[in-house]
Amino acid sequence: MRSIDWKCSCGREDLDALANVEDIRACPSCGAAMEQIWWARRAQNAQWDDSVSVLVHVDPKTGDVRYPGRHDATVKPGYERVYLRSLQDVNRFERQHNVANERMHFDRNGRGLGDQIVGSH
Repeated sequence: MRSIDWKCSCGREDLDALANVEDIRACPSCGAAMEQIWWARRAQNAQWDDSVSVLVHVDPKTGDVRYPGRHDATVKPGYERVYLRSLQDVNRFERQHNVANERMHFDRNGRGLGDQIVGSH
């Protein structure tokens, strides 16, 4: 099972529906067979520029890390701006500091890494 986006000729779209790739889905609106939507991958630069990179402030002496809310935030004396300019840089930083960038791991259903399903099935 995986999350699949579906589209019908009547215009209805069902996004993030759990199904198998080989499944056929009937449109709830008109009853016709829906098609799976295969979205084109967006091309992205391997290296990010300053405006979209992840910024942290690091004290090179102690290794202390600060997470500014904005790129133009004032840097505390003794700290340096460190730009994480690629997904590989972010993953490495997460492993080294035992942290997770919630924005990168947040899915379209509003669930983050720490969310758990609570209740009975």
